Amino acid sequence: MSGVTPLKRALTDLSRIPKVQGVFVVSKEGFTIDSITTSGAFDEEALAAMVTASVGSIESMGKELDLGRSEMITVEFSGHIALIAELEENIVVLLAERGAVLGRLRYELRKQLPRIRAAL
Repeated sequence: MSGVTPLKRALTDLSRIPKVQGVFVVSKEGFTIDSITTSGAFDEEALAAMVTASVGSIESMGKELDLGRSEMITVEFSGHIALIAELEENIVVLLAERGAVLGRLRYELRKQLPRIRAAL
């Protein structure tokens, strides 16, 4: 993968997990920094804006209820799973089909977060 950035390599490694459809890094300002998709088309601008707003709401809930800072947000839709993790001023989003193994997704995302952080 000559010429491929370290960030793109980390996202590619995550995208190779069975049933993963996309991995996105977005800024907390709501812009896509980088992404890789394996199937389907995603409106990255809409995704970035909605994820940023959702993370803001979760942060507010954690502060208001004195729960601490969120580490990973898991959202299960009827056909998909979204994992959302914060990295300082950025957010990593992993989207997978509903049949994906949630434990593996969480494990692999946690394992790649330091690589993604270092690449940003």
